[in-house]
Amino acid sequence: MEMAQHGGPPLRDVVAARRSQRETRRNSWLLVINGGMVMMAYTFISADLVMPAFVQTLTESSILIGMAGALMRMGWAWPQVFISRIIEPRPRKMPLLIWAGMARSVMWILVGVMTFFLGGLKPAIFLFLFMVFYALGTSLMGVMNVPWMDLMGKAIPASHRAKVFALRRFSGGVMSMVAGVLISYILSAQSGLAFPHNYAVLFMLSGSGTALAVLTFGMIREPIEKRTRAQLSLKNYLISGLSLMKEDVNFRRLCMVQFLWGFSMMGGPFYVPYAISGLGIGVVYIGFYVIAMQFSSVFSNVAWAWVGRYKGNQALFLYGTCLLALSILIPICIVYVPNHLLNFWGTEVDLRVVVYAFTFIFSGAAQSGMYSGRMTYVLDIAPADRRPTYTSFMNMFMFPQGLLPMLAGVLVAWISYQNLFRISLLFIPFAAMLAYQLKPVIHRED
Repeated sequence: MEMAQHGGPPLRDVVAARRSQRETRRNSWLLVINGGMVMMAYTFISADLVMPAFVQTLTESSILIGMAGALMRMGWAWPQVFISRIIEPRPRKMPLLIWAGMARSVMWILVGVMTFFLGGLKPAIFLFLFMVFYALGTSLMGVMNVPWMDLMGKAIPASHRAKVFALRRFSGGVMSMVAGVLISYILSAQSGLAFPHNYAVLFMLSGSGTALAVLTFGMIREPIEKRTRAQLSLKNYLISGLSLMKEDVNFRRLCMVQFLWGFSMMGGPFYVPYAISGLGIGVVYIGFYVIAMQFSSVFSNVAWAWVGRYKGNQALFLYGTCLLALSILIPICIVYVPNHLLNFWGTEVDLRVVVYAFTFIFSGAAQSGMYSGRMTYVLDIAPADRRPTYTSFMNMFMFPQGLLPMLAGVLVAWISYQNLFRISLLFIPFAAMLAYQLKPVIHRED
């Protein structure tokens, strides 16, 4: 092969490099578009905003309200270790993601149909059936996450991941705000949809959005990497994954930080029920809080991109934890805000509605930073041939946290919403100290 002029690289290498750059740009933009579709679909069934209000309409049990959040966390976490063992040696991960994604799409459309026809008949029986399908849907999310993370690692070079994640979060936030506007309208009297038909529409919209997200992701050209690892037995695979906690200090600290985050965020599923039953805020404001949360999530990415570039991705953990503390302080201090009406363009709004929105503003910014930091950090510290193991075990260690919303439900019934929020706040200093100890990781080009 001829060398380029002036002793440059071979022409073949130049062509290959340019082709690789085009593929990276194409895959990056598809991931950004996919992020918008994913977040829009998820917002329609948000475990922190929509689901608590929906379940509260069917039952007054705070434990069952907490179960919705528990099923989201546990259902998402439990399949990942088993799936990662199976697909890690395989060169292609896309087929599994497409299959699981389309199954989840069909399931939510069917749940919407079931809600439309059965939701208003026998609440107890319907709630049981809904929880079963909800657990299935969250489990399919867990199945999808393993190939998704590996594809992210393969398709996007390490030096580009933080930028792609930030843009993905941006598009997701924009589409979530669009979903928030639709949620406000669908749950309002102006839509003409009464319970349960209004929530049935939200569920079917989520299923349709999931289908669009899967189709977009399926357009990504998956790079084929040579795999040197054979599939281990389940026992040996579990041993190898658990040994990461001992062998990799950064991985151990990452898992400990996210475990403490779980305790700090266990009151999250009860912010909306507290607003409705404790403060008398109308269900119509759920959409407003969705918009506030996603607006914060979107525009905080500008700050997070700066922090990641100049302070390192590990700094996102510390700053995100501090904002999480502020999100907990708002519902604790809201009792001191007077019940005063404000006038916005001819519309009267309770001052507490406005102040309470900062709970979701701080929470959106915090979760955006923590999510971006967590995803980029684990991909940075994981060897290329062990990405599924690192990501799945990181998420598996979150499985016990799935019980925390149910524990929170017990605490609400026992000691009140306010005391639950105070207990959540106690874990913030420990999470901040561990986040401070995370070491910066030098990006490796794949």
